[in-house]
Amino acid sequence: MKRRALLLAVLLGGCSAYGDGMGDILAGRGIAAREPTYDVPYVPTPEPVVDAMLSIAGVGPADTLIDLGSGDGRIPLAAARLGAQARGVEIDATLVERARRNAALQGLQDRARFTTANLFATPLSDASVVTLYLLPRINMALRPRLLTELRPGTRIVTHAFDMGDWRADAERLVGDRRVYLWIVPAVAGGTWRATLPDGRQVPLTLDQRFQDVTGTLDGTALTGVLRGTALRFTAGGRAYRGTVGEAAITGEGWRAVRVE
Repeated sequence: MKRRALLLAVLLGGCSAYGDGMGDILAGRGIAAREPTYDVPYVPTPEPVVDAMLSIAGVGPADTLIDLGSGDGRIPLAAARLGAQARGVEIDATLVERARRNAALQGLQDRARFTTANLFATPLSDASVVTLYLLPRINMALRPRLLTELRPGTRIVTHAFDMGDWRADAERLVGDRRVYLWIVPAVAGGTWRATLPDGRQVPLTLDQRFQDVTGTLDGTALTGVLRGTALRFTAGGRAYRGTVGEAAITGEGWRAVRVE
């Protein structure tokens, strides 16, 4: 809950740009009332695109993948063949049964499981990879949950549609199809007290917009970027790197503790 509150505080300034009630959704209000309008036609993802989605995320045996709107199960099944634990979530029970049969035929039923459920009610916190082939409006409705419920460093991959003004960390073109990758950022925005390599303690203020970071270090402007918990920024011509936690940033020769 603390991370969710911090991230909402960091990102809330942009919620008016979502339009159509996205401010309410970002604040956790009214999601259930909007769900009936979020119907998605079943359109299978071509196998080369499936392969590209898993490749861009680097899916392997250490991963737990959740596919939201899993259709016939081809993405979870492909992830299971790579050794990952995979779960498909699909509201159409007929498609879920088809996916289960496919898993059994391929001997993957222990690594690829499928449930009939509403994707908005699906727990996400144990995923290391989340895959989506949904509509732009649904991506935007899911975006607050993806940012606040997934752990920093979790990879999100979409086919065809992006996440609005949340810039993708990587893109790949497969024929005429586009695949996008995002890495969930840690919460770095706020006021910190930094201890520099020379022992001086100075104020560090970070303003965060998704993975992009601006701010000041001892009054000097900085710009930087987050990749999961990995923060790097430049201030006064000097490069800084560190790992962001809830209460501290542990850097290479420097560190910072959160003030607020």
